Amino acid sequence: MKRALILWLLLAPLLARAEETAGLEAPASEQASQRIEVVLEGLPDYLQPGVRGALSAERQKSSVYLDDLLVDHLARRAEEEALDAMRASGFYRAEVAVDVQDQAPGWRMVLRFKPGPVVWIRAVRVDLVGPGKEDQPLTARAKQFPLVPNGPLVHVPYEEFKADWLKLARERGYLDARFIRHEIIVDPEAGTADVALSMDSGETYAFGATTFTQEGAQRFDADLLEGFRPWKEGDPYRLARLLELHRSLSDTGYFTVVDVSPTSDPARHVVDVGVRLAARPRTRYSFGAGLGTDTGPRGSVEVERRYLNARGDRLFGRLRASLIDTQAEVEYRRPWLTSGRSPRTDYLGAAVNYTREVVADIETETLQLRGGANDVQGFWRRQVSLGWLTENYRVEGEPEVRSRMLVPALRLGYRPPRDARGGGWRLDLETRGALDALLSDTSLVQTRADASLTLPQRQHDQWLLRASLGASWADDFDKVPISLRYFAGGDLSVRGYGYKSLGPVNEEGKVVGGRHLVVLSAEYDWMFLDPWGVALFVDAGNAFNGSRIELKTGLGLGLRWRSPVGLVGLDVAHGVDNPTDAFRIHFTLGVEL
Repeated sequence: MKRALILWLLLAPLLARAEETAGLEAPASEQASQRIEVVLEGLPDYLQPGVRGALSAERQKSSVYLDDLLVDHLARRAEEEALDAMRASGFYRAEVAVDVQDQAPGWRMVLRFKPGPVVWIRAVRVDLVGPGKEDQPLTARAKQFPLVPNGPLVHVPYEEFKADWLKLARERGYLDARFIRHEIIVDPEAGTADVALSMDSGETYAFGATTFTQEGAQRFDADLLEGFRPWKEGDPYRLARLLELHRSLSDTGYFTVVDVSPTSDPARHVVDVGVRLAARPRTRYSFGAGLGTDTGPRGSVEVERRYLNARGDRLFGRLRASLIDTQAEVEYRRPWLTSGRSPRTDYLGAAVNYTREVVADIETETLQLRGGANDVQGFWRRQVSLGWLTENYRVEGEPEVRSRMLVPALRLGYRPPRDARGGGWRLDLETRGALDALLSDTSLVQTRADASLTLPQRQHDQWLLRASLGASWADDFDKVPISLRYFAGGDLSVRGYGYKSLGPVNEEGKVVGGRHLVVLSAEYDWMFLDPWGVALFVDAGNAFNGSRIELKTGLGLGLRWRSPVGLVGLDVAHGVDNPTDAFRIHFTLGVEL
């Protein structure tokens, strides 16, 4: 019997290890009997999560390997672990007693606390020495030190601040930054503590040489690659600049491999940067299909030549079709490589676009040739273009009308960054025109402004506010192409009304578009089960010719889903001004309001 017992004691650990490796589990009845109930007595509620998180017994309370020996070991550890957790919360004179009781189906471990008085901070000193003391973000962070005189001593925010402050210093180029003093001196009997934290920033580093290494058969010009670099040699080193370079190169679509590797040289206080690149396949094909309430079933085919040459020129071909329209476009883009330009956002382009659309018995065919320049400066996006437009349109029962225009245009977009909760606003402005003396049937000046505002509410809800204003002045508005006139109604305009169903009408009652436009929208999204929610909205607007504005109003409810590709909306809306009309269903996907 004694030999059998000795053999079992030798083999039991091996059998347990083999069972663990094989992924075997103990029978359900055995698992149910091996459990520890951890009870904390005499401890304030706000301290309990921190203490529980520090206890090994809490983490292993349902282990299938629990037995009396292991539970006894966990109980001995629990006392010291609990005292450490109490000291981290400022209770240096806490007392704890641990009692373990057998309790079906396992054990009951009771920790009885006497927290004692909290330790209060008597003095705080935070210093920054070295060149970093002239760095405003670093000094501003020092003023945010979370421990204050006459406040309780809590270790967690102290440790978090240390890590964040040191991280910020290194992100701002102080790669040799270190703490020369970091101490908390506690007098448990007096219940007081003195806190001292000093950082030596060391010398700031600068950007050194940047080397681009290209793998594979495709090689890009050095001027193109240098255009993506957001610093010059000798500029102060910033980690954010490295991340910007990586993001810019990745966003181009040129490369399947983007590896940005900094190497610091403490002797020279510089950071040399190596960039390893490998090109993607030259051609990309994409196909799409969908269903829209305004367009019905729709599909698309797109072919992109990511790069035509070492300079990075691109070519796009697109074909889109639905029940109401067909669009075909070919566009050529050339990166703008002059000094001060970013090839990621700044480019010269030329395009040919053909569109055929049939809406409410109005058939329109438009051919447009367009050339222009695009750039981004800060939060502003700018586009200057010159387009030649020829259009044939026919209203049922009337002869076909042909229009032509040479249209210069200027577009400005303002995109400030959103706040941490996703709130923010955007603005788009456009001005275009034509002169009848320059290859146009009539003179035209047209302006439009689109603005939107997102206001977060509570934890996940939000207000979405939207406005569009447009105005036109023409010598003979009847000669203005349909594609340059204003219409209202539809998914992204006034919901509750059909696509392009609002605007001035001709003698047969067909909507032919107007000189001016006003659209206003207010929507509240109640995300009661984020990412799911419901929306309540009201839209108002119309297109018109004279000074009298007759706004049409639509009311509705919608379902919202914050999907990985953007906000998905399914709305049911009704036009207030047409009470006999049926409710309309509107579907939107990934729309930025």
